[in-house]
Amino acid sequence: MGKKLDKAVTVLTKLAEIGHWIAAVGMVVGLVLTLIMGMEAVLFSPQDFGQSLATYGFEVEVVSAAGQLEMNALRLFCLGAAVILGLMAMVFRNIHLIMKRSENASPFQKDNVRMVREIGFFLLGVPAVGLAMSGIVFAVVGPETAELSVRLDSFVVGLVVLCLSRFFARGMELEADVDGLL
Repeated sequence: MGKKLDKAVTVLTKLAEIGHWIAAVGMVVGLVLTLIMGMEAVLFSPQDFGQSLATYGFEVEVVSAAGQLEMNALRLFCLGAAVILGLMAMVFRNIHLIMKRSENASPFQKDNVRMVREIGFFLLGVPAVGLAMSGIVFAVVGPETAELSVRLDSFVVGLVVLCLSRFFARGMELEADVDGLL
């Protein structure tokens, strides 16, 4: 059961990484197209958008009270979402690499410790980017478009993962001590 679960996690994390990179690139393309083409780049009517767009706790109202699409809000959402999705792609990349490197070896490796620490920092970056981008949207577009709230779930998980990176580092030290005794 353990090997099958490891294989499933390895495959799913690679798929999640690829999906997040595709979404991040899509956000950059959307940003560039709206900068170049303006409203003509948008294939949907404001009613098709709903009121807001959101990703990992970063939310922007893109349709005004008058029912008009706010292009600056859409552009800022694309920018913030691209960064957030890129951070999450890196989280899944590191999880995938840890799983691959630990298939036939100890998980207590120097590179794994570094990657676990990086995962913690990437996860801490998600709400930080969301908050910063919400502040920028608030300043550029106005208070009726910005949602100045941050979900702290990835912040808490990031802190937990940073703590786990210390346990991985200690496990690596203990494993080296045991190897030295044998």
